This record gives sequence, structure tokens and C-alpha cells, in this order.
Amino acid sequence: MTKIRLGGIKILEGRSYAGWSCDKTRSALADICSHIGAERINLCQVTHMADDGRGLSSTSLCTESAGSFTSYFFIKLATGMEPQLRRDTTILSVFPHDRRPVVMGALLELMGRDDMQPLALASSPSAVSVVVPSDNMKATIDSIFGAFEFPSYGSPLNWETAYVGKEELFKDVVGSYEEKDIKVYGVLDLPGLDLWNMVANRADLLQIGTALKEIDTLGAKMPFLLADCIDSQEVVLGFCLPTSQRESVRKALDAHAPNIAQSPQDAAGVFFHGPHFGDRYRIAGALTGSLQSAGIQPLALSCAVHSISVILRAQDLPRGLEAIKTKFHVPKDNN
Repeated sequence: MTKIRLGGIKILEGRSYAGWSCDKTRSALADICSHIGAERINLCQVTHMADDGRGLSSTSLCTESAGSFTSYFFIKLATGMEPQLRRDTTILSVFPHDRRPVVMGALLELMGRDDMQPLALASSPSAVSVVVPSDNMKATIDSIFGAFEFPSYGSPLNWETAYVGKEELFKDVVGSYEEKDIKVYGVLDLPGLDLWNMVANRADLLQIGTALKEIDTLGAKMPFLLADCIDSQEVVLGFCLPTSQRESVRKALDAHAPNIAQSPQDAAGVFFHGPHFGDRYRIAGALTGSLQSAGIQPLALSCAVHSISVILRAQDLPRGLEAIKTKFHVPKDNN
């Protein structure tokens, strides 16, 4: 099997995961993120699908372990649900993916196998991050090196040798939290997208991954992907591809995953570049709160590594951008 070449791999250890599914009218994401920010708890990763096609929202978030029970309390208070809580998890990120469906497809294939126990997957414009239980980390790294090659590290052993002893270099650098307007390096809006959302068994991810590999041959770019594995065998999946490729995407999915219900929606994406999301509490609260105040419900969002990706209804893009600017300082060349 030909391996896919990527630039790097990074892990963040000592994280806690909370995931839950509830009626879409009770997701309360903005309130939860706001409360967590007020407690000065960093959210290292967030995924959210507003409607999985069954009228349920699916959400996951990761914090440093010290904030796990506080987050659990706010989630339960806001939704009335008891989230799945894992206090010892690790986030593994690979980069850069250049928005290639073949990279996303290979990751989904790995997630569909028994040797990986994924809890959530989030994408940024440059990286894809998978949350796994820490005791599954070795098997996950071995799987990643089985599907991808990294020019700087010929094997998991070489990577581990380079990583061990330098963990502090990989930890978050805490920035200034108190700006009135949160500064970002850039904001990209991308209209003309389809959001494909589906619910699948974990084993089905093998077929969906194969479909994405076929879609890669069309030259299409895939700017967004998330997966929530709240149930050990069920996965809520969402990804974006250009609307112009809708029929080709449907054909590939029908050929390789014919039993998976597909539901594309006209959508648009907003992608924030920097500052490092995991370094800064209250960013998720500012984002979701600004959209809520404008009466906009995001279809999906993914906060990972150093970026935030928000998927909106196509018609909500202009208002969404204006709402975001009430809380984030967007560089002038993005105005």
C-alpha cells in the first residue's frame, strides 16, 4: 500500500473529553462555552453538528483534565443530559492535509478499524486532530504510521525518540486573554459548499473513506470534516465539498457506501486562522455567542489546533461575518 506523505505529527496529552447528543433545540452550545470561558478553562478542541439528520445535535469538547468536572457540570445543567466523560485522553494531529479528500478518507478508514478507538475528529484548514483514550495512543500512532509517511520520521520509534524529552515544546503557549476584541491573523469565507452529514456505524467508515479517496481523483478540495463517536459503534459525520461536485460526490458515496443516508445542504464556511485556539479560553464562547445574538444557528463547527471552522447556511454567510466581527478583530484586508 502506498503511504500518503504528510509533514508532521503532534500530540497533546493530559486532556479530558466530554461528548453528548441531545434534541437539537437543547444543545445550548453558546451557553456552555460561555460558562466554561468564564471559569478560565481552555477548550482544546470542540466539534458540533447542529442536526445529524434525526433531529439530534452532536457535540464534543476537550479540556485539560483539571477542568473536566466543571465542564461536565455545565453540560448537564444546560442540556439535562449526562455526557460521556473520559478524563485521560490524548489529541493526535497530523498536518498539513491541503484539504485533500484522500487524507480524510485514509483517516476515516483507520477510525473504522478495531485497533483505533476514536472519540472525536476535528479539522482545521491545516491539520486534522483525533481524540483517543490515552491507553489507545500506541495503537493509534502505529496505525497512523501505517497509512502515512512523515519525511522527518521514518518510523514510530524515530518519532518517539524525537518527541520524548521535548514535550514542553509541544504544549500550549498561553496568550493574553483579556482583549476586548479577540485578534485573529485572518478570516476566510468560502461560499458554494455542500455540507454532507450522515450517521454511520464505525465499520461503515471504511467504505466512506474509500469513497473520499475516489472523490480525491476529481481534484475537489475538502475544507471541513468532523466526526463524533459518542456511541462506541455509531459515528456522526459531517464534511464539506464544493456544490459544483454534488453529483460526483453522490455517485461515489452510492458506489461505496450505498446504505448510508446522505443529506447535502447548501452551505458556506468561515475559517479563522490563529491565534492558537487551544491556548485561549473564551474564544468558543465569543464565537457561538456572537452568532446566537444575531439569530444564526451554525450547521457545524470544528475548533482544532490553531483554527476555527464554522459552517453556516449559505444565506447566513453575510450576516454571520458581520456577527463575528462584533467579537473578533478581523484584519483590514479581510474586510
